[in-house]
Amino acid sequence: YLSATWHNDEARWWLGLASVATLVQTGILWWSLPYNHRPSEATLFPKLGFANALTLTRGLLTCLLAGFLFTSQPTGLLLWVPALLYTVERMIDYIDGFVARITDRETKLGAILDMEFDGLGILIASGIAIQYGKLPIWYLILGLGRQLFLFGMWIRQRQGKVLHDLPLSDHRRLIAGFQTSFISVALWPALSPQITLLAVYFFAVPLILSFGRDWLVVSDALDNDSSAYQQARRRAKTLLEGWLPLAVRLGSGLLALSTLWQMAQQGNNSFLLLLRTVATLALMAGVLGRVAALFLVSLAVTAINANGLRLDHALFLLGLTIIIHLGCGKLALWMPEDRLLHMKLGEKRVA
Repeated sequence: YLSATWHNDEARWWLGLASVATLVQTGILWWSLPYNHRPSEATLFPKLGFANALTLTRGLLTCLLAGFLFTSQPTGLLLWVPALLYTVERMIDYIDGFVARITDRETKLGAILDMEFDGLGILIASGIAIQYGKLPIWYLILGLGRQLFLFGMWIRQRQGKVLHDLPLSDHRRLIAGFQTSFISVALWPALSPQITLLAVYFFAVPLILSFGRDWLVVSDALDNDSSAYQQARRRAKTLLEGWLPLAVRLGSGLLALSTLWQMAQQGNNSFLLLLRTVATLALMAGVLGRVAALFLVSLAVTAINANGLRLDHALFLLGLTIIIHLGCGKLALWMPEDRLLHMKLGEKRVA
């Protein structure tokens, strides 16, 4: 099918790159095999286990995705394959750790494979999105973020400089998850470059701030344990996770209602308008706010596609992105998704 859709040279290039990525990931697996044991034990498991099999499946999907690098953008059904590969890979990433925890098969091997496959997948997916014109070229720096961070730590270690451990963070994993989800969505052909090239700034800023804070701590430029830092952090959390989301969700709700009114005047689908109105009211009240914001992204995308990128549409999309990242803040009525996002599924609770 590749040969029929592409030129033979491109089909062979796809096979070559996919094979190279497979060799790289096989090398990572081979190097990591001695760590196939529980963190508290030294006895190796005789088999990889179902959770690691899921992680290796993610690796295979990433290898297939790698073949699309440095080739012309495919057409027809093949155009959807990169998005499908990375989306499924992201979905499996959400459950492989859960499977490891509920089967009591958490291993250092699994942690290594998860981190390395994550880093490689982000780099490959962002590279493809850039060559398809969905993301700007500077985003490649963020795609290499983990590798650059580790390289910087290695340089400091070689120079004998102070190097601290990464600080605990309840947002690092969440921000990374939102970032990879955004890359996945950006790859989908249904989303125009006009939208993704705007939204990339909204998703890049939290990631840059997260990397920046972590680097200041590990490089000894910021004392994570100082009372001054802890006090400033508490104040920032109150503002950024409390009052800012409250203002944003009210403002975004008003923008949503204005957009819905304009669509109603144009005779748009009444049932869809009703669903989006309910989601808007839920957002403003802080009821399943992140879910409502995610659903209302489709409203923002529809408005931009129909009327072009206007300031109110950009502000609406920005507001929804803030709610997705930070939650609904003060005076929210019911946000059960917050607890789910910040916990690891299947994690045993300590009594």
